[in-house]
Parts: sequence; C-alpha cells; structure tokens
Amino acid sequence: MRVLIANSDPELSKAARLALRSESLVVETVAEAREALDRAVAVPYAAIVLDLALPDARGVDLLKRMRRNQVAAPILALTDDPRPEARIEALRFGADDCLVKPVLIAELAARVHALARRAARKVGDCLEIEDLVLHCGKRRAFRAGQALPLTEREFVALEHLVRAHGQPVAPTELLDVLWHEKARPRDNFVAVLMMRLRKKVDAGNPVKLIRTLRGVGYTAGSPPD
Repeated sequence: MRVLIANSDPELSKAARLALRSESLVVETVAEAREALDRAVAVPYAAIVLDLALPDARGVDLLKRMRRNQVAAPILALTDDPRPEARIEALRFGADDCLVKPVLIAELAARVHALARRAARKVGDCLEIEDLVLHCGKRRAFRAGQALPLTEREFVALEHLVRAHGQPVAPTELLDVLWHEKARPRDNFVAVLMMRLRKKVDAGNPVKLIRTLRGVGYTAGSPPD
C-alpha cells in the first residue's frame, strides 16, 4: 500500500517514513501544499498524513481543497493546536482522524494502518504489485507514483495479469478477456499488445514486473529470487 506524508518537519517525516516502511508500506513525502494536492489528486493513496501547518497553506484550507478535488484517500490530520475545537474542525472538513503534535511515531503508524485497512475494505478496487498500483474503478494505473498512459485494452490485460497473482496467463485466455467479438484479431495481437504494455509499465524501472514465459504465456509480479 502507498502512503503520502505531507509535512514540513524533516525529522518527523523521516521518522514516520522509516516506521511505515518497516511494515512494508510504500511511503512518499512532500513538504509543500501545492505538491501534496497534485500528488493526492493523481495517485490513489491508501492513506494520507496531512500537516495542517504547511508553510504555503492555512489551517484546513488544503484539507478542504483535497476533498473538493475528489481525493478519496483517508486522511490523518496533524495539528499544532491542542484545543478540541481544532480537531473537531479538521474532522468536520474531511479528515478521518486527527493527532495533536508532537506525536508518537508508533501511534501515528498504527493510526495510518487502521485507516488504510478500513479504506481497502470499503473500496476494494485497488490492486498493487511492488510500486505498481491499479485503480480498477477509474481504470487508472500508476508506477512509482507516475500515471501510465494505458489504452483500455492495455489496462484490462494488465488488471487480468495482476489478478492472476503471479500465475501464468495464456495468450488465448487474454484474447477471451480482451476480444469478445466473433471476429478475432490477427495472430500476433497479444504479443504486440504485451510488448507495448511492457514498455509502458517497465521501461526505466529497475524491477521488471511483466514477464514472458515461453510456450506458456505471461505473468505479472515480482521477479523470482
């Protein structure tokens, strides 16, 4: 699962990143409101840790902008204000949880995990392998936080491979998934499609997720040891 930490305190961000990464979460950090909003809109994060005291935002303004821009990820807000009214305001304007700084890193990590688990149960349409994330409901794919320009058939093929959990998928099976019409495409249709898909998903990334198994088919997942 992928988590975004939007916080201007480098020590807090570092400690939170280490705590979450030690539990196999993929963590990205930003220190400015504009970048936080851009990332939150573009990437289907499992959870967002949002400091309400970012230097280029005022209080809950960024939180409200995220929700207006249809950011669905659960948000853990961090506030410097110890008054109950501050926490209530954050919750009222879109936060799912709120902590007062200074925070215990262990508690922050536990709350992020709880929010991410609840979101996964509620949405249930995000698939992940390594740093590849598929948002199935919106037909959007991301690799290392970058949107992949997939066609409809490329996305469907990738989703089918990911849902196979590393098991090989035969070309004939992919044809059945991709081509429901009676008139089938040319014989090398799947090979060409997979070549394009591999370029879009794996090009420039050290870990190659899409593999060809000669005489068997294709698989998506972490490479074998």
